[in-house]
Amino acid sequence: MPNSSQPENTDQGSCHFRTASPGKIMLCGEYAVLCGARAIAFPTKFRQCMEVEYREGSGYVHWQSYDFEGFQWLRCSFHPNEDCSAHPLKNVLQPILAMLRHVQQQNPGAMPADKDITFRVKASFRKEWGLGSSSALIANIARWSGIDPWDLMQLSFPGSGYDVAVAFHGKALMYKIDSGQRNIRFLDFVPGWLDDFRVVFTGKKVNSRDSVNENKSMFHKLEPHVEELDRIAMGLLTADDCAEACGLLQRYESILSRELEMEPGARLFPAYSGTIKSLGAWGGDAILVEYRQGEFEEVFQNLISFNFYDILQTANTEPCT
Repeated sequence: MPNSSQPENTDQGSCHFRTASPGKIMLCGEYAVLCGARAIAFPTKFRQCMEVEYREGSGYVHWQSYDFEGFQWLRCSFHPNEDCSAHPLKNVLQPILAMLRHVQQQNPGAMPADKDITFRVKASFRKEWGLGSSSALIANIARWSGIDPWDLMQLSFPGSGYDVAVAFHGKALMYKIDSGQRNIRFLDFVPGWLDDFRVVFTGKKVNSRDSVNENKSMFHKLEPHVEELDRIAMGLLTADDCAEACGLLQRYESILSRELEMEPGARLFPAYSGTIKSLGAWGGDAILVEYRQGEFEEVFQNLISFNFYDILQTANTEPCT
């Protein structure tokens, strides 16, 4: 795979299905959500778009992935029933194949044997930003196929599922796993104090699932703190001002840092005097930074940053083009 007897689809034909899912920002709940703590997350204006095109054929899939600049970083053709274990791109293709095979079994009409399917996937954000390209892909495939997104997640990129919930529903939410059941509460507001914060992309990509696997032996130490972490999460939604929110963010990081024996986000920029909180996997991707005029520009001048409100998905977020 690719199969030399099956020519790769190269034409830009008409699109028969189009969908898009937003990236996400996780305010709190990193690691702890796997122990039953509440996670709070927001959809971003940055999204992943997917187009699906059917042509006469014999059941082959033509996959094309593009980055935010339009560069095609993945292009291959394969049959879902082929073995990709020896393929040089197997780490990329295996989760895609797992989802497509499940679709083939559960909804054969979505993948007819007498049709070839072209998938074109394009993100409007950089992969190293850590906004959730995997969860967005799961949501897109779920919407196209009509398959439960959490079933697809377990087959491809298993995790807590909070990111899939944001991508699939496209809404801000509070997410909690209680006795093995997902509890999702949608949020219709963004706390006002977040206007005093910036999202900074560090340029250091950390794979969330690798980070979870590396530290999961320590997660049991968070279990006695779930109630306190939940109180902090609720407090972040109701905090009256930046000072109150900063105290809560610092307390959250302190608990995780102590129990998981990990360096908090502030250690990445020790000279900065404002509050810093990790967003998602610690040690990379993105951080939440309290804005202090002058000092912020000096410390973070070489990094990409956004006002928190400016990164969020709104009713005016542009659709895929």
